[in-house]
Formats: sequence, structure tokens, C-alpha cells
Amino acid sequence: MVLWLFTLAFGAGFTALGWDDTDGSFLMALLLFFYIVDDISDGVPHRWPAALAAVIVLWGASRLTSAVLPHSLSEAWTQTIAAAAGVTLGLAASAVITRLPQRRPRRPIEGHDAEAGGQGSR
Repeated sequence: MVLWLFTLAFGAGFTALGWDDTDGSFLMALLLFFYIVDDISDGVPHRWPAALAAVIVLWGASRLTSAVLPHSLSEAWTQTIAAAAGVTLGLAASAVITRLPQRRPRRPIEGHDAEAGGQGSR
């Protein structure tokens, strides 16, 4: 939650200041990338599918949002708002996927022989 709020504030602030004609959308995407790399290096469960989903959702949501925003906004603000939507949904997708339960290997029930039930190889 703190990362999300920091990312949005940082991107909006950078766009508002307008330093070097760079908008905050690139920086917000970069912060999401660092979050994904941190999950991968920490060995979080389901980290690779979560990273892929976060990048795909970031790209798709940003494109869709920028397509529906009115053209009365400046280009920098359009990209920043679109990136904010993409980063928000990308972080949410990553958080949901990394918190899915892990599959545990099935262990036979004690006292139950798989061969006795006729399930074995013949």
C-alpha cells in the first residue's frame, strides 16, 4: 500500500514539475519493475507468473486508459494517469497471484495401500 501511494505521488509530482520533458509514467513503471524484481529475488511463491501478469496488466491497462481519456488533457498528464491505472492494476495482479496457495505434494494416507485397492500397475 505504501509503495503504491509513493509511486502515484512520485509520478504525479514529477509530471507536475515537468523536469526535462519527462513525465511520471516512465518512473511509475520503473518502480513497479523494481517491486517485481524484489519479489523474484526474495523467492516469493508464484513469482514468475505474477511478474508476467503485472507487466501484461500494466501495458494493457495503460493503453486502454490512455485511449479513453479526453484529448483536452496534456500528453504528459494523459500518460501519467494511464500509467497510474496500469501500475495500480499491475500491483494488484502481482499481489493476488503471489498470495495464491502453493500446491503441496500429495502424501498417501497412513494405513492405506494404493496397491490393495486395485489401483497399482499390473
